[in-house]
Amino acid sequence: MSNSAFDELGAKVQRAQSVVREIRGVGRVGGIAVEIDAENRLVALHHPDADIIVAAYQAALLDKQPQLDEAMRDVLSDPDAQAVTSFVDTYAARAQAEPAHPAQTLEDDDMYFQSIQQDPLGRNR
Repeated sequence: MSNSAFDELGAKVQRAQSVVREIRGVGRVGGIAVEIDAENRLVALHHPDADIIVAAYQAALLDKQPQLDEAMRDVLSDPDAQAVTSFVDTYAARAQAEPAHPAQTLEDDDMYFQSIQQDPLGRNR
C-alpha cells in the first residue's frame, strides 16, 4: 500500500470518527425520552422525575464499582498487568501533553527511512 493510500485511509478513518462522535440515539417509551451517544453512554434524560432517575443511575454505578473491582483484583494486582497499565497511562498522559506536530515533509520521511536502512536497530539515532 502506498503512502498516499495510507494517507487516504487515515483521512477516511478521521472523518468516520468525527461523524461517530456526533451520533446520538433517542428512545421514547411511556413519557420518558433517553438519549445515548455512540458508546451507549447516557447523555440526556427527559422526564418529570429525571433527577430521581439520574440519581438512581448514579447509585447503580456506585453499587457496581466494588463488584467490578473485586472481579478484576487478581488481574490488576498482577505485576505484568501493572506494567502494561503504567505504560499505557504514561503514554496517554504524554500524548495529551505534547502539542500536535506539524506535518512532516516527504524529505523528512525519506531521511528517516534512510537512517533506518543504515541502522535498523536505531542505535545511532
